[in-house]
Amino acid sequence: MKPEEINKTLSLLSDLEEKRKEIHNLLAEMAVSPRLDLLEEIVKDVLDNNVPLQKMGYTEEKIKTTEKESEPQTIMNIINNLISNIKTNPSIKIIYIKLFLDRFHEISDQDKAAILQDVKDVDPDKLKDKLLPLVSVFELDK
Repeated sequence: MKPEEINKTLSLLSDLEEKRKEIHNLLAEMAVSPRLDLLEEIVKDVLDNNVPLQKMGYTEEKIKTTEKESEPQTIMNIINNLISNIKTNPSIKIIYIKLFLDRFHEISDQDKAAILQDVKDVDPDKLKDKLLPLVSVFELDK
């Protein structure tokens, strides 16, 4: 290889590294909404644009009130509330499971998607058996 070619290659690599740093800095400055806020926006959009759900009486407020609880949140309370919410509103089971999985910040989004696929068709009464191992392995944000 000629010295000119080596110098040109090194120059291109240097430019590439500068561009990578510039992109990294631009991305670091961008405002990204937390996952839970994005999920709430998605739920709102789904409810606003879904006439059948509106006819069944589902509203954003109704979903939020079924999620809230006044007593202290223990792991069993959280799982029991999840199951109760699913039994009350089975048509939005996946949303409840996603909200539950979002409490695990250690689990990657890909793994959460795989878990969701695994449990989406599970009977609500058997869901506890599927979710308890997650709680024992990963830390749950209460």
